[in-house]
Amino acid sequence: MRIGVDIDGVISDSYPIWLQELNRHYGKNIPFIDDYNMHVAFDVTTEDMNDFFETNIERLLMMPEPVPGAKEGIETLLQEGHEVIYITARTPEQKDLTVRWFALREIHHKHVLFTGFGSKVDFVKEWGIEAFIEDYQVNAKLIAECGVPVFLLNASYNQEELPPGITRCHSWEEIITGIQELCPKNL
Repeated sequence: MRIGVDIDGVISDSYPIWLQELNRHYGKNIPFIDDYNMHVAFDVTTEDMNDFFETNIERLLMMPEPVPGAKEGIETLLQEGHEVIYITARTPEQKDLTVRWFALREIHHKHVLFTGFGSKVDFVKEWGIEAFIEDYQVNAKLIAECGVPVFLLNASYNQEELPPGITRCHSWEEIITGIQELCPKNL
C-alpha cells in the first residue's frame, strides 16, 4: 500500500516541545493543548503565534524527538513492502530542516511533500494514497471523505467524535495493526 503520513504529532513529537517553548515565551503554564489552533489556548492572535514560530523555527522543528514507536512503525511498514509518503502542513521553506531532522533521527524519508498549510487532499489524490496516518481531525475528516482510511493518532486536541473512515489509535502499535488488517499478508 501507499501510505500517507503526517509529521508533526505523528512522527515528530512536536507539541510537547512547542507547548514548553510557548509557555516560556508567553509566561504561561498551560499543561496541555486541547485546541489544535494553539493561538486560542495562549490567547494571542494568529499573527503573533506565526511570528513566534517564524522567529524560532529551527529550534521548534529540530528539538522534538520521534513520537514513541514512530521510527519502529515506519520501519515495519517499509519491511512489509508499503511505500511511505510524508505529507505535512509545513512549508516548502522548511524542507531542509525537516529532511535534516529525519536524517538525524535515522528515519526513512524518501518522499516528503509540503502543503504549506494548504489541503492535504490534493496530494492524497495525486499520489494515490491508500491509507493515511494523521493527528489533526480536520485533515483526517477531509481525507476520509475521499474514501481513504485514516488512522488518527490520539492527542489532547483531537477528542471530537469520529466520523466513519477514521480509526482512533492510541499508539503506533495500534496503527500498524490497523494497516495490517487493511492489507493482510498472503501467507
